[in-house]
Amino acid sequence: MTSTISRRTLLGGGLGGVLALSTFALTGCSSAAAENGSGSASGKLDTITLADPSSTYTQLPILYGEQKGIWAKHGLQPKFETLDYNSQLSAVASGDLLFAFGATTSFLQAAQKGSPIRLVASAFRSKGPYWLIAKKGISKISQLKGKTLGTGGAGSAMETYAKVILTDNGLDPAKDLTLVPGGSTDQTLYTAVRTGQVDAVMIHQPYAALGELDGITTTLARGWEYLPKYHTGALISGTSTITKSPDVLKRALAAYFEIYTYTRAHESAYIPWLQKQLKTIDPRAVNAAIEQENDIWDSNPAIDLTAINESQKIEVAAGHQTSVFDPKPYIDTDLIPQKYVKPFSYPTAKPTEG
Repeated sequence: MTSTISRRTLLGGGLGGVLALSTFALTGCSSAAAENGSGSASGKLDTITLADPSSTYTQLPILYGEQKGIWAKHGLQPKFETLDYNSQLSAVASGDLLFAFGATTSFLQAAQKGSPIRLVASAFRSKGPYWLIAKKGISKISQLKGKTLGTGGAGSAMETYAKVILTDNGLDPAKDLTLVPGGSTDQTLYTAVRTGQVDAVMIHQPYAALGELDGITTTLARGWEYLPKYHTGALISGTSTITKSPDVLKRALAAYFEIYTYTRAHESAYIPWLQKQLKTIDPRAVNAAIEQENDIWDSNPAIDLTAINESQKIEVAAGHQTSVFDPKPYIDTDLIPQKYVKPFSYPTAKPTEG
């Protein structure tokens, strides 16, 4: 069941830090949207500004959707700009950006600390797309004892997944190996394991597939198989945006989920297009990456409170959160496109090594 928290309760709050990977800004809007959420009442396109998704593998459907006319179908005209990380964080909370995509628990913690943001939907996927890969010669997680593992940022979901996977396979993350935080991009992490700076990394696709094809790395674990109920991948909006521009936000959410649903349903056309965008990546790796993550690309906007509460418990155990709190005051699902809502499902957990 979808959690619905009224917009009328969303007022106030200070600015806090959140993770945002893809952002959308409203630069002009009509007075109201059509009743079904498609198109503006005036028939004119509302211009929205999006953070340039061209270098982010999972955000490229946003560009594909523009080419297919899906944004325009919903009365929206995207404009792409390069925004630095700090600008994105500030603009979401201030209302300059319409919504943003990123880590669920980071968003919730920021909102709970006073940032005027709310979760408005799950993203095109809400299961952790993290892969544990190791240099050739390491074929089991148990062989990471005494080795180094790159985890991305300290306190990140990547680090959380790494700790759980290691613990489930009998390793103490604090004693049996060295976790190396850092690596601002997946390319940086891939370079680190490829050049031997670390023995293994937590990483996103398409680099797990690329490492296999290049004969450089071996995949040891897929994150969502170890944490099937960990919710990561949410869309947030500012409380001022929810209050002042609900029609535009509703249409943008509808366009977002139509884009990702359309892309998934037309992979035979999308994958060749995607391969052309990722010019530096082996096309075979791009194709493999899409296939290997099909089971977590569900394009379900509903927010699963069971998964979110489970995620908080995991974060507390990992030392990234002090306590579990009620997330409902920081969630507003009034505007999600109901036609895409599906029953919640969870991947099958992977057994630990024997």
